[in-house]
Amino acid sequence: MMKTSLSVLILMFAFCSNAVFAQSDEADYFSIVNETGGYLTPSLYREFWEIMQTKYNEEQKSKIIEEFHNALHVLKEFQAQTWHCAKESYFTKKEARTNDYEALKTRLEKQNTQYFSPRVLIDNAEKIIQAAAARSPLDLGAGKFYITPELIEENFVGIKGSYERLKILFTPDWKEDYKEYVLPNVDVSLLSFYAPDEYHEEITNLDEKIDMHIAQLCVDKKSIYEIGSVDYQKGNKKFIDFSQPEKEIYIQEFVKEKLSSYKASPLLSKGQWRGYEYSKGIASVGEYNIVMMSLFVNNRALYIKYITNSNLSSALADFNDFTKRLQVLERKL
Repeated sequence: MMKTSLSVLILMFAFCSNAVFAQSDEADYFSIVNETGGYLTPSLYREFWEIMQTKYNEEQKSKIIEEFHNALHVLKEFQAQTWHCAKESYFTKKEARTNDYEALKTRLEKQNTQYFSPRVLIDNAEKIIQAAAARSPLDLGAGKFYITPELIEENFVGIKGSYERLKILFTPDWKEDYKEYVLPNVDVSLLSFYAPDEYHEEITNLDEKIDMHIAQLCVDKKSIYEIGSVDYQKGNKKFIDFSQPEKEIYIQEFVKEKLSSYKASPLLSKGQWRGYEYSKGIASVGEYNIVMMSLFVNNRALYIKYITNSNLSSALADFNDFTKRLQVLERKL
């Protein structure tokens, strides 16, 4: 379900290049937690801290934690600026570096310690910008990449959630406290341990246009929630022009089409959630079960999808529990 982004590779090398973290087991946890679509579970957290307890004394652990948290914000902002510069460099075919990028690079250079190597991160950021401008392949130790617009957007998407998960991972006391994340693009707020990754897609075909905002939340290696808000237009007709029967038909066909795309035969049902009429579908594909619900909110088609390798009864229970942590954002139209 996940693939390692360049951001996680850069950050791993920044930590693992130094003697303390060289060839460390901790690198595996960086990969899981920090990649786009990554996740953090209580068991994964415990495993990480068992390694930390075994390998480092109290003074070392305190130093690692302090220096990581001190650097976390500037790391996040520097990577965001790196991808901003890469995007501009790609389209202009000239190396671009913003004033913010240069200022953050200076701040990073002052963070150097035995536990963390900003020089590695800066060097790799420079290589990304150079490769984007030259449209040339880049190898940071895990095979060659081209810096494409799609890769740039993928890394933009994952930065917020990745750093939130890393912050939790490097906090010694695990607290299962939900935070509220307001997601105006998908018309909901969500109670979660960490922020979901957010995407935006536009599909145009002749006189049809589909505009989708998507939030995805991985909860473990094989379970992912997705919330999407869809705006649709054919010719001059938009969702706001749909009659209630047309809306009911649309959400039912939408669920059917989405689940059928997995080459599954979905079981469909109708009901009501928070006062909204919905269409729900259930499908099984190999070891995975999929639960999906769609409804109209603020004249957009909202859907909630859950894919998991849990058995069907557990999948349905988890899906229902997830919807309890959602609140619809009502807005004036």
